[in-house]
Amino acid sequence: MAKRDDAQYKIAKASEMIVSAVPPVDRHPGTFIKEVLLPEYSLSVAETARRIGVDRAGFNGVLTGKYDVSRDLAYKLGALTRDEVADLLIAYQHAFDLAKERDKREAYKATIERLAAPPV
Repeated sequence: MAKRDDAQYKIAKASEMIVSAVPPVDRHPGTFIKEVLLPEYSLSVAETARRIGVDRAGFNGVLTGKYDVSRDLAYKLGALTRDEVADLLIAYQHAFDLAKERDKREAYKATIERLAAPPV
């Protein structure tokens, strides 16, 4: 398996710690945790789960995309690493959810007649 280029996620200076954009939403946020965050801190899945007090199997389910990154999990990972990580993961999960639902939204718009704008 080819090694992924994770350079786009590396934080080189403090100004880059501000959450202004999320990683590409074509991949589940759990992949970011598994492929970038854990290796950055040299953490295993089991050790991370133990340190933040979550079930290892459930945490692994997040990393494989089976489960969403909950706010609670994001806060725990932020407490373990940096507060900005929690903000990033919450924003990433939200953007991922919106992208995943975009087709459904457009389908509804195609079948439901929109109301005229209310008079001013």
